[in-house]
Amino acid sequence: MAHDQDREQRDAWAAHTQVATQLMEERAPVQALRELGRQVSPTLRELFVVCDPSEALRQHFEMGAPPFVLLHDLGNGAGRAFLQGLSERTGWRVQSLSIRRQGFGTVLAALSYLDCPVSDGCVRIYLAEVQAESREQQALSRLLAASASVQVLMGGSPMPPDVAARVSHWREQLLAGHPEGTVSVLALPQVRDPDWMLSLSALARTPRWQVEVSPVSQTVAANWTLLATYWNRLAQAGVPGAMPLIDRLTLSGLPDTPVPARVAPAPRAPKPMPVIQGRTVEGPAPGATDAGAVMSLDAHLMALQAHTGALRACIFALSNREVWARTEGADGAAMAEQGHALLVAVGRIGQGLTLGRSVREAHVSLGEAQVLLRPTRLRSGGVLMLILPRDADVTRARERTLQYEAQALPTRTVP
Repeated sequence: MAHDQDREQRDAWAAHTQVATQLMEERAPVQALRELGRQVSPTLRELFVVCDPSEALRQHFEMGAPPFVLLHDLGNGAGRAFLQGLSERTGWRVQSLSIRRQGFGTVLAALSYLDCPVSDGCVRIYLAEVQAESREQQALSRLLAASASVQVLMGGSPMPPDVAARVSHWREQLLAGHPEGTVSVLALPQVRDPDWMLSLSALARTPRWQVEVSPVSQTVAANWTLLATYWNRLAQAGVPGAMPLIDRLTLSGLPDTPVPARVAPAPRAPKPMPVIQGRTVEGPAPGATDAGAVMSLDAHLMALQAHTGALRACIFALSNREVWARTEGADGAAMAEQGHALLVAVGRIGQGLTLGRSVREAHVSLGEAQVLLRPTRLRSGGVLMLILPRDADVTRARERTLQYEAQALPTRTVP
């Protein structure tokens, strides 16, 4: 009898509100609970609760929710625009989670996220923008920030005039909710705003915070490559299996479906080196297992730029100064020409000092930047040229370059 009355009340509420919703049963399956409510449309999930939304979300995280990215929008809707653009390029739908009051249907909070499929599940990207009444909005924001594996800061173009104050406020909130934890922060600037750069430098001085500022980029594809590469680097450096690797590092040349589970490939006859966009790629991409899932030389260079924090980068042929790859905004021809001239000059100095003409690496400081030239494993006979900020740690940039190339092409060696 009680059950029939319950059903009548639910039907009456549905008829009154004319909202397509599905109420969770009192004894919902564990999997449904782990998935935060039920799917009521291709882009909407609903969770009915008898407690505060922040408490429901905390319980969900305590049940063993997978690691996730939290995307913070610092101005002009850049975060949501990035998720929407990523959805359009990949077919991964931006989802909404509506948290409602059990028995009444009142909307208490709303969150947005996108799931990136991987071999053994998904990597979720939550948008830090939460819709709720003021007290719960703050509680949900603190919980998301304290629980995220990676914090991504994204600013629009132009940056708001109070960006430094926004970054400072965000830092104080995160420290208040997560005072002793290690925090991994990736900044994805769309413009090189001086106030933002200064505020990011202040963030980097926070104890136990690892802050990395990526090169300026305004494209969805470039920002996705930077984010996915950063995530994979943390996954490979941490506890194996704790963070799943993202297989799709670029938005072109790779399948939309996740790469199959990693298994030892069956022996096969060698075949010609694949060619992508006119450039051969000598070896698999980091984390790729399928023979067709390779990265272009441009994609490798973009990932290297993210690893090292370079302002600009290019790869050119030592023999004829042909530009094989360059980052966005870089004058590849000028970099190749002057890089070659610098190597020749260093070789002549070595010969004059009876040290030999062989140049293994060249590093000079020029004006407000540093220039690093070294052979690259990404293509035989190539030279990698990095233009780094004046205060960059060149030793760290060199180590990260070697680590990346060793992971990308483990079977090749530089003579």
